[in-house]
Amino acid sequence: MIKDRPVPNFIAKKMYKRHSGSRIEKEKKLVNSGIITLGQKIIDIGCGPGHISVEMAQATGESGEVYALDIHPLAIKSVENLIEEKGITNMKTILTGEFKTGLPNNSIDIIFIINTYDMIRNKKKLHAEVKRVLKLDGKLIICNKRTLLTSVNKFRKLFNKGDNIELYYQEKNVYYYKKV
Repeated sequence: MIKDRPVPNFIAKKMYKRHSGSRIEKEKKLVNSGIITLGQKIIDIGCGPGHISVEMAQATGESGEVYALDIHPLAIKSVENLIEEKGITNMKTILTGEFKTGLPNNSIDIIFIINTYDMIRNKKKLHAEVKRVLKLDGKLIICNKRTLLTSVNKFRKLFNKGDNIELYYQEKNVYYYKKV
């Protein structure tokens, strides 16, 4: 059985330090491109230290909700520190290695997976949870800085026709899917 597990703490700390200002700015630009509207419910899968999750929480406003999901306890701790430090009231954390969000079926408007898709080993469980929680017309946005393990062609065919999730737009390394 394929199991996702967190990297050792020293590697996670190095990864979080590598979140350069220019990388964060590019990710913020994606989040603030108009795709998020007030009141939406969003999941940030593989949230890391949480800087982009905070940006999502601001974009969706007080009436929205953001769930910062990661398999690493250090990531969740970092996000929780940001929530407290910035006084954010519309963001919650989810620590899971099984991609079980605990959220209701058809309850999420947008799911972001930013620069973590290649690191996820159990893509079947990930895809099953995405299909379960995403609303009709909900969006899945995968931004993969590099395609080390997943080719561009494979991103175009991530889901089968019966999955009701279709790629509707691609811009460079950002893939936009919609639940139909």
